[in-house]
Amino acid sequence: MIDVSGRPIALFLVLIVISTIGSAGFAATPPRMRPYTGVGLFIFAQPDKVPAQDLRLQLYEEPGLLRVGMLNDSKRSGNEWVFGSLEGLPPLIVSARKGDWLRVVYDDAGREAWINPENKGRFQSWEQLLKRQTGYILPGLPSLYYKLQQQPGGKLLATLSPKQLFKVLTLEDDWGMVLTDQALIGWLRWRDDDGRLLVGTNP
Repeated sequence: MIDVSGRPIALFLVLIVISTIGSAGFAATPPRMRPYTGVGLFIFAQPDKVPAQDLRLQLYEEPGLLRVGMLNDSKRSGNEWVFGSLEGLPPLIVSARKGDWLRVVYDDAGREAWINPENKGRFQSWEQLLKRQTGYILPGLPSLYYKLQQQPGGKLLATLSPKQLFKVLTLEDDWGMVLTDQALIGWLRWRDDDGRLLVGTNP
C-alpha cells in the first residue's frame, strides 16, 4: 500500500515506533551505580568539632607525592543516596591503605586519590559503621538480595521489602547477621560477588 507522498505506509509507521522508543529511552533515568565496598570508609570529623573549611583534603597520586588537587564541596563522592547525611558529610570509600594514608574514591566518576586524614576524619571498617547504624537493602536489586535466611545460603525466613530497616549484629565475608524491625534474626548479603554494596544506612 502506498500513501499519497509515494512512501510505504508500513515504513512510515516503523519510523514513528522507533522515534517513540528513542524518546522514551532518553527520558528514562538510568539506575545509579552501586559503589564498590573497598576495604572500609573514611568518616569525616563532625562539623561541630572541625570547621567545614578545615575539612578540605589534599589529593595525591601517591602518598605524599604528586598532588593532583583538593577535595572540597564541589568534589564529593556522590554516595549521599547510600549514606544519607551520616555525621555531616557522606563518607568516602577506601580502596587501599598505606600506613596513615588512605586511597579513596572521591567523586561519582569513580576517580581515586590518596589522602592523609590527619585530624579531619578517621578510617572505619564496614562492620564498625554498619553496627552503629540502621540499615536497609537498596531498592531495585534482584529479588535474591531481599531474602532473609536462617544462615548464609540456608532456609528462607522472610523476604524483606526495599528500605525495610534492620540492625546489623555481625558481618562474615559477604553476609551480615541482622535483626529486622519485625524482630526476626537472620542473614542477608551486604555486598555482591563483584564487591558492590547492597545496603544503605539510615542514620
